[in-house]
Amino acid sequence: MRPRPPRRALLGVFGALGSIALGGCLAEGNRATPTPRPDADGDGAPDHGDDYPTDDRRAVRTFRSTGSPTLQPGEFTAIALTNAPTARGDVLHYEVTVAGSTPVDCLVLERDPYDAYVDGARDVPIVDEYSRVGVREAEVTVELDRGEYLFVLDHTALKTDPGSDPVTVEHVVEMAEPAPTSTEE
Repeated sequence: MRPRPPRRALLGVFGALGSIALGGCLAEGNRATPTPRPDADGDGAPDHGDDYPTDDRRAVRTFRSTGSPTLQPGEFTAIALTNAPTARGDVLHYEVTVAGSTPVDCLVLERDPYDAYVDGARDVPIVDEYSRVGVREAEVTVELDRGEYLFVLDHTALKTDPGSDPVTVEHVVEMAEPAPTSTEE
């Protein structure tokens, strides 16, 4: 029977091996080796955490809605974009495609005009900067000002005559946090 090596000798061997193994991961024994953080759009958000790595206006998606409702003349559908009057800086992106030749309105309304609109008013103000009227296709990306907004796919007579035919509207609506305003080195 061979004698066992003392415990202290084994710990010394494992300790030396551990230092050698860790030495490959650590520069000068105790500092991490820097890893580059690719940022293709230069917005300060590394690509691995950027939902929009090629868009320097947006960084992280916070909301997404898709669908393809069929709207009868006189109907609309709405999506809440912000839920607090103090919200500011989020980026709205929407894409809309109408099947057929009848246009629809892609409207953004503030909360009070929207509430009046739901109650039947058709003379309410829209936020022109964010809205597109009489479209069969639209793509918009804008940073929202402070406020509470609703996105409306409108097939009423608010802006564009709906005609007599129903329309099917494919849409994608996204909200995203804006890209950082400065980059950290």
